[in-house]
Amino acid sequence: MPSLYPSMAAPEDFKPGDCVRKFVTEWNVTPFVGVVTHVIPATYKVWVQWPIEQTAESPETLIKVNPQIYGLPTVVRNMGYSSYEKDLSDRRYGLPRQASSTEKMAIRIAHTFATDVVGRLVDDIVECKTQDMSDVQAYNRIYEKYATICSDYIMQSSIKRIYSSLSQES
Repeated sequence: MPSLYPSMAAPEDFKPGDCVRKFVTEWNVTPFVGVVTHVIPATYKVWVQWPIEQTAESPETLIKVNPQIYGLPTVVRNMGYSSYEKDLSDRRYGLPRQASSTEKMAIRIAHTFATDVVGRLVDDIVECKTQDMSDVQAYNRIYEKYATICSDYIMQSSIKRIYSSLSQES
C-alpha cells in the first residue's frame, strides 16, 4: 500500500535490501533504482545507496519497486560511511534496547532512594526550619538520623537550599 500512497510511508515499511525509487516531482520518479541499506525509525530516515551516493531519505519520498520489473540496481554494495544512526539501525532498527536485569535493579534502587530517603530528608529539614532552628542545629539533628544513609554533601546542600528558598518566601 505505501507504494500507492507514498506520503503514508513510514520507515518501518522498508527493510534493508529493498529496491526503491525516489519522487523527483509529483509526477516524476528517478530513472534509477536504489537499495535500502539502513532503516532508522528513531530519526524517521531510510538510508538508500544510489548509483552515485548514499543518502538518508524521508520515507514519504520513496517508492518500493519490484527489481524484476524496473531493473536491478546498479549498486548492490553499501558504499556509505559508518555513523551513529547506521549503528542504531544495525541494532534493532533504531529502537531503544531493553534494560538488563542489573540496570532494572539499579533503576529501582535509585527510585527508592529518591522517593523514600530524599523525600523524608526534605520533610525533616522543612520541619527544622518551621521550628526556627538554625542551619547548624538542623544539620546536627539531620546528621543523627541520616548519617548512615546519605552523604554529608547531600545533607549540607539540602539544608542550604531549603533554608535559602524558605527564607526568600518569608
